[in-house]
Amino acid sequence: MDAILPVPPTDRARRRRRLHDLYAVVLAGALLWTGATVAQAPSSGNAAGAPLRPPAEIRYGADGVSRGTLRAALSPVSVGDQPYRALVFNGDYDAPLIRTRPGGTVAITLDNRMDEKTNLHFHGMTVTPLDSGDSIFREVGPHQTGLYRFKLPPDHSPGAYWYHSHFHGGAQRQVESGIAGPILVDGILDPFPELKGIKERVLVLRNFQKTTTGKLASAIVTSAPSIRTVNGQRDPVIDIQPGETQLWHLLNISANQYFRIRIAGQNVQILSRDGNTVNKRVTTDELLIGPSARFSVLVVGPAAGDHPVELAAGNTGAAGDQYKGARIATLRAGGAAVATRAITSPYPVLEDLSRVAVANVRQFAFQDSATDGDAFLINGERFDPRRVNTTVKLGDVEEWRLYNPSQELHQFHIHQTDFQVVAINGKPVPFSGYRDTVYIPTRGSITLRIPFRDPVMLGKFVYHCHILEHEDGGMMQVIQVVRPEDYAQAVKLAPLGGIYGDNQTCTYLKNSGREFTLPASVQLPAGEP
Repeated sequence: MDAILPVPPTDRARRRRRLHDLYAVVLAGALLWTGATVAQAPSSGNAAGAPLRPPAEIRYGADGVSRGTLRAALSPVSVGDQPYRALVFNGDYDAPLIRTRPGGTVAITLDNRMDEKTNLHFHGMTVTPLDSGDSIFREVGPHQTGLYRFKLPPDHSPGAYWYHSHFHGGAQRQVESGIAGPILVDGILDPFPELKGIKERVLVLRNFQKTTTGKLASAIVTSAPSIRTVNGQRDPVIDIQPGETQLWHLLNISANQYFRIRIAGQNVQILSRDGNTVNKRVTTDELLIGPSARFSVLVVGPAAGDHPVELAAGNTGAAGDQYKGARIATLRAGGAAVATRAITSPYPVLEDLSRVAVANVRQFAFQDSATDGDAFLINGERFDPRRVNTTVKLGDVEEWRLYNPSQELHQFHIHQTDFQVVAINGKPVPFSGYRDTVYIPTRGSITLRIPFRDPVMLGKFVYHCHILEHEDGGMMQVIQVVRPEDYAQAVKLAPLGGIYGDNQTCTYLKNSGREFTLPASVQLPAGEP
């Protein structure tokens, strides 16, 4: 990346320095993503040094339906072995894992027992944003229930995803507290039969702000002292045999924090980023896992002994957040050495979108407000759910150029589809696969190619910064994907919310003279019997 010259701190940064100590650390070059190298748990289960506890699971049966209930409530929990009262699912800070499969159905009842409204977003999944699907415009009121039911396409990419509150204005606090959990779409090892049967581990990374009251923080300050956990545990032990190959799914489901992870003295092999399998061998000695990002990696057991899994110190910019490093887990190698399992099958062949003609080139500036320290903007505007900002034709591939004039990182995410990073600060990036979230460097830019091809995404959804403080502050916009024949009408209606209304029981508002119907291939499954 190009060098970034020092700039004077903003009023927002000065205010943060008055609120709390800033840690004198820098990420230096490690924060430059290259795309090529790179009921309540028992207290004994949360104590430092305890074995890693896998999350409880909501599984699918022979019918392919992952059916379960998530009860959101203020509950007594243990966060890294310290007692708190927090907003969590099913009384546990370590939320259930939803396990599904390509072509499967997710049917989740959200039982909101909180005194505030909430909702669910199924992050990274290419599923319908309409009706009972992945609609962030839908809300479940206090002490009400709502059913989220949708079908995954049969070719849905396997890998790690997650679910979380996307209630605008409250997402940061709810996610930081515990209204979030992991998802796995089975099948990631299917292209590599030589790895069949290796141990898989889910490592859910979270950051919980400490308080003196024993309750969740009412205002989140990312640089303040916090508890970093893996599956709700502080410094758990992960067992492995020397030479053993394991598959680790690392999911950052924190509200704001970047996790810069390394196993001391050891490389890992990246198999998947954001639920997208790579197209070639990619190894690294460090993973920068931004807010909402996921990596699935192959880990090989080192020599016998304890090996720290480290979280390096972080600094997201002069106007951003700083936090200390820590050991977050211990990899304990022991027992008899075993033969290492390695990939020998060919990697998936993926389309390089940098070689595809694009229908549109769009530019977006992700900006900190110059006058309001709590306001964040895209192209000078704060989020308005009543207005559509971007209208795209189904079938198009577009190039989006994202600019960051501010003095802190912004973490871009778009719903319902993935993208390819083709350039950072104007410099081409070698192609190794797709993502659904990536950071925009301070005083820099990133260029993406985004395919809007899958008809399952017809509807209205959002793109935004996934530092949830910024999202809640307004750094989010609405996009609608429409059939080409509906494009002109959709553009006309964009200032009024577009052709999809609020996405609930959508019938096209009949403003085009006919009712809107989904293609047969993306019809929603029947309701619960």
